[in-house]
Amino acid sequence: MYDAIVIGAGVSGLLSALVLSKNGKKVLILEKEKVGGICQSYKLNGYTIDNGPHIITRLENGPLRKLIEEYFDISPEFIYHGEYYVRDGDKVYSFPWNLKSFSTFSLLPKKDRAVLLHALISMYGRRLLGEDFSGVSVHGLLKNRNLSEKTMSFVDTLCYFMTGVDSKKASVARFLDSLDYKSKSKGVISVYGIDPQAYLSKIIKLLTKKGAEDQGYPKGGIRTIINCIVQSLNAEIKTGEEVKEILTENNTAIGVKTQKREYKGKMVIYSGYASELPNIVEVPEDYERELRKLEKVYTLTLWLGLNKKYFDKMGSEIWIDPKCWVVPVSNYDPDLAPEGKQLVGFGFVLPKEYNLEEEKKKALDGIKRIFPEIEEDIDFIHWQVLVPEKAAWCINQKMPGNLTPIKNLYLVGTDTTEKSMGITRASYSVLNLMEVIR
Repeated sequence: MYDAIVIGAGVSGLLSALVLSKNGKKVLILEKEKVGGICQSYKLNGYTIDNGPHIITRLENGPLRKLIEEYFDISPEFIYHGEYYVRDGDKVYSFPWNLKSFSTFSLLPKKDRAVLLHALISMYGRRLLGEDFSGVSVHGLLKNRNLSEKTMSFVDTLCYFMTGVDSKKASVARFLDSLDYKSKSKGVISVYGIDPQAYLSKIIKLLTKKGAEDQGYPKGGIRTIINCIVQSLNAEIKTGEEVKEILTENNTAIGVKTQKREYKGKMVIYSGYASELPNIVEVPEDYERELRKLEKVYTLTLWLGLNKKYFDKMGSEIWIDPKCWVVPVSNYDPDLAPEGKQLVGFGFVLPKEYNLEEEKKKALDGIKRIFPEIEEDIDFIHWQVLVPEKAAWCINQKMPGNLTPIKNLYLVGTDTTEKSMGITRASYSVLNLMEVIR
């Protein structure tokens, strides 16, 4: 009899097991494939490749930092990310993090900058007064403002980067979440009206917000975070065991059944795709319907090993055409590439229906448009198709949270909460889960 059975040994499942085991619980983790899930690093041709490019956000006092300080015996080392840049053809611009820098962001026409500034200030003011933007798309907010094609292309690029979907699906709430982070006051509306101090602090933040000061790349690759979790937890891990059924009795989870045997537990924590939970346990029809709506986003990553340095700056680039995120990981950790080489990850969002070979050609051709001479300097090419987050943060879909209609059965992972992205979102989910269990 286990105190908790965790289904899945991705980062969310491992972090959940870590917290529970550190609190004296007897924990079993069941994983059908590899420990770490998508968070893998591996060697190829002298390069250390991550599953997709990763930068960890909110490291100063965000959810992962809280988990590291309280529960990790060994802490991963993070290297400061540096700036974000926006590339349009051969021109590179510093990313405009606040209203002041946005007003001088020369990539966009002056008229459009003025319109967008007005929209941002108006939206944030309405948000502070309690308006809910979760069902409002970025496109819906901007569609009647006569913005140029260049500006809308930039907006779409940001939406893909932040949410994995275009501006018609991306929720305005995703961008507000970034602005709200670090705010000292979670709520502005008090019993007696607006809290002036909270209101002022939020407006000042909007005006003066700095760049990616608390973001970093994990030295040694993304797998180092998994290694630190595994070395810190006191739990039993069984790989090669796929859970076929969650066992219930009187609408209460009592254990799981794999292809090998049954395991009994006082609680079951499911960290797989929430949309696939109904495949292994019977849930109410309306709950199943909501879970099935959760939308996955697939990405294509191209890793290039280069014989010379094409990216000198510490930081990553957001490209407008082709739309992609570019991370020169060997700038952070030279040991990831052979001496004298540079390793760069290019991340693209795949359309819902796609031909993989066509998408690969389109991606490589797009890079060659930016750097026509790069083909001569390519030492190494590696492709990956991945699901970086188990559900996109978009309108007309609600994340299910940690509770399920079955007692003692909980969800955890990047498809349970609407906060940030990647490992940071997974960490928020784990903290939420522990609060729910308490």
